[in-house]
Parts: sequence; structure tokens; C-alpha cells
Amino acid sequence: MGYLLLTSTGFFHQSVRAQFNKLITNKKSAVIITTASPKKELNPFAIQARVDLESMGFGQVTFLDVEKEPIDSLRDADVIYISGGNPYVLLHHLRESGADQLLRNIANEDVIIVGVSAGAVVLGSSIRIVEWFSPALNTIDIKDFTGIQLFDFSILPHADRKDLFVFADSIEDRIIAFEKASGEQVLRLADDEFKFIGI
Repeated sequence: MGYLLLTSTGFFHQSVRAQFNKLITNKKSAVIITTASPKKELNPFAIQARVDLESMGFGQVTFLDVEKEPIDSLRDADVIYISGGNPYVLLHHLRESGADQLLRNIANEDVIIVGVSAGAVVLGSSIRIVEWFSPALNTIDIKDFTGIQLFDFSILPHADRKDLFVFADSIEDRIIAFEKASGEQVLRLADDEFKFIGI
């Protein structure tokens, strides 16, 4: 059985770390997908994720940029940690590399997939919610907003961060308007919240 742990901020909050530790049965290897950030493995959040995983006892923690590197290491990982950044860029390269299909194939095996911010968004039914909040991020002009579809709803991370989303209406009003227009259900994830799904 596989598990998904969806979060806005990774292991920054103790509640997320505690839930993750409950799931872990094997601490051999973890792969951190860094593709969503232009800084890749130099992204400080990816570096911190590596530090966190190593501090929790993982013997092998590696970075993977699916844009430029083979995805084979994902097949044998006990944990796949998808770091945040630009969800459009991430989804595009997951598709181009075949990592999207690989994630679908292994999601119900004995693996934990941790989706962080954009990494959580792409795992859902679609990333269309991002268009309602941050359309300028679509620098590669993605037209197909279909997500990897490991669950049948969409996610808005950082849903409590008014400093990130500045609109005349409230964040909640904007989400409700999106849900009515699209027919999609949106999971709101505050920075200190997480969603755990068994597959």
C-alpha cells in the first residue's frame, strides 16, 4: 500500500514530520525531485528537505531533476519527495520524462510520496486552480492543466497566506468562485496543515 503526504511547507511544521514518521517503515532511500525550482538542487528548501530526511535516518537521499536526468531512481525509492516551485514547469517535465506515468504506476506500492506546495498541486486532478491565483507562473504556456490524478480533487497550498495572494476578493471567495465555475473540489492547505491519503 502506498501513501501520499500533501503539505504546503514540507517538514517545517512538527505535525507534518510526526505524521511522516508514523508512515515510515523503511528508511533506506529517498529521492527529492527538484525540477519545480529554477535553483534545482541548490534550492534551500530542497537542501533542507535532504537534511530533514537524513536526520530521520535515511541512509541514501539524492536529488533528481526529471528535466535532465533519468527517472530510474524513482522505481526503487522508499520515499519520493516532490519539492515546490513552479507547478507548470514541474508538470510539463514530469510528463516529458514519463515520471507522471511512473508515479501513477508505483503510487499503490510500498512507497511514500510527499508533495510539497507545487509538488502537491501536480498530484491532483488538475492544476487549473493555479490559473485563478498565479497565471503569470505559466511561462511555458501549458494548455492542458490535467494533473497526475492520484486523487480526484485539486489543491491550493498556502491557502492562509494573504501576503502571497493579493486580490479584491478574499482567498476563500476566489476558491468558491473557482469551484462553481470549474466543478472541481479544492482542498485548502494552510502552511501548517497536511493531508494524508492511503492508496
